[in-house]
Amino acid sequence: MQTHGLQVKDRKVTVFGIKKSGIAAIELLVSKGAKVFATEKESEIESSAIVWMEDIGVEFELGFHSRKSIENKDLIVISPGVNPQLPILLEARKMNIPVIGEVELAYQLSNARFLAVTGTSGKSTTVELIGAILSKHIPGVYVCGNIGVPLSRIILNNMGKKLNLVVEASSFQLETIHSFKPEIAVFLNFNADHMDRYSNLQEYFRAKTRIFENQTGDDVALLNYESPMLKDLICGSSKRLYYSHHQKLKKGFYVEDGLVNMDVDGLPCSKVPLNGYQLPGMHNLSNAVASIAATYLFLKEDFCPEKTCSALKEFKGLEHRFEKAGEFNGVVFINDSKSTKPQTTEVAIACLSQPTILILGGSDKGNDFTDLALLVANHPWIKKVIITGKTQRKIKHAFDAIGYRSYKLTPSFKSAVFESIVRSNKGDMVLLSPACASFDEFVDFEQRGRVFKQLIHDAFRQHNND
Repeated sequence: MQTHGLQVKDRKVTVFGIKKSGIAAIELLVSKGAKVFATEKESEIESSAIVWMEDIGVEFELGFHSRKSIENKDLIVISPGVNPQLPILLEARKMNIPVIGEVELAYQLSNARFLAVTGTSGKSTTVELIGAILSKHIPGVYVCGNIGVPLSRIILNNMGKKLNLVVEASSFQLETIHSFKPEIAVFLNFNADHMDRYSNLQEYFRAKTRIFENQTGDDVALLNYESPMLKDLICGSSKRLYYSHHQKLKKGFYVEDGLVNMDVDGLPCSKVPLNGYQLPGMHNLSNAVASIAATYLFLKEDFCPEKTCSALKEFKGLEHRFEKAGEFNGVVFINDSKSTKPQTTEVAIACLSQPTILILGGSDKGNDFTDLALLVANHPWIKKVIITGKTQRKIKHAFDAIGYRSYKLTPSFKSAVFESIVRSNKGDMVLLSPACASFDEFVDFEQRGRVFKQLIHDAFRQHNND
C-alpha cells in the first residue's frame, strides 16, 4: 500500500499548537525530514516539550503567533484546538500556503485503512467498541483521533506496519481535512453544540458532513436512521446505508428480537445477539448497532458473529461516561463528566430508575438549557439539582423561568459534590452529568471526573474513620 501523497522532506512546516496533537505532528514531521517551526498562543507549555524541541532543533515561540510562523513556509499544520479562522491563518491562505489539520497530515503520511466516526455524542464509546470488535478479527487495530490519541502518534510508532485505524473525528478536526477519506464513515447523531465556535447550527453541521466529501462509490456512509437531520442526508459519491435501534429497515442494520440484523446487497446476511451487552440506555444500544454495522462493512466476508458477540460481552464502557463511581451507605454515585452539553445530560437522565440528585454546571459553550430544565422539572426520579460553575446563573434562569425551585446553588465543584452527599439518602443516586464543559475549574472533563471520584472516596473514608 502507498501513502496518500504528501512529501515533507526538507520542506518548511509550521505546527500551530504545541499540545498533545501538535507534539505528535512535530515528531512525525521531523521523522520525515521536515524543517519544523512550532507556535503556541499559551505562554506556558509542558517543560518536557520545551526541552525536547530544543534538543532536536525545533524552533518555537510561545504566547503569540508571529508573522515568522507563516513567512517562507511551505505548509502549515494546525492542532484541533486551533481555530482555522485565525487572522494569521487567513493571511497564510492568501499567500497560497496550504493549511491542514493534524488528522490530514497523518492520513497523507500513512498507508493505513481508515474507519471514521463523527456525531455530536457517543463517538468515543462507539470507536472504542468498534476497536474492540475489530481486534477480535484482525491485527493492527488502533483507536485514535479526538478520543485522545493523535493519529500522528499511531503512524509514527508503527512505521511500515499494516494498520487499521478507527478514528473519532470531531467537527474541529474535519474542518481542516483535504483528502482524508475513510472507507467507512459513520454519522451517529446531530444536536446543537460548540456554539461558542460556530456562528450557527448549519455551519457546525457542514463541518460534520465533511467526513463524506472525499468518499467514492467504493466507500460507505453509515447513518443513524433515528436522527432527523441524517435521514435524507446527501453523502456525495459514497454508498449510503442506515442503521436503527428502534425500527425494522428494509435494508441495512436493525434490531429485532434481541438480534442485530445485517442485510446489505452483495454481502452475506448475518445476525448478532445483544444479550451480553452491558451498557445501559437506548443511546448505548444505538452505539452498539452502529459499531456492529461499521465492523461488518469494514470486514465484509471476514466478519464473525461469534467474535463480535464476545467483544460485546467483554466491553465495559468508558470512564466518565455514566460510570459507576462507587456505592456508599446505599447511595450510588455516577460519574458522567463527559456530558458537556444539555443533550448528553438528557440522555443520561433517560437511564434513571431511582431517586436522583443531579449535579449540573461548568463552563459555557453557548448552549441553551431550556429543554433540559423542562425535562428535569417534569422527571419523576430527580429530587434535587445542585448547580455550580460559570453557567450557574444561566441554568438557574432556565429553571426560574418555568417555576422550578428544587435546586441549590454552590460556590464550587467541591461544595457541589459535598452538598449532594449531605442531601442523599439510602436508595438514592447522585449523578454528575454537568451539561457543560469543564474549563471553569478543570483542564478537561477527565480531570473533573477524577476529582469527583476522589472527593466521594475521601468523604466516605473520613466518615468511616470517624
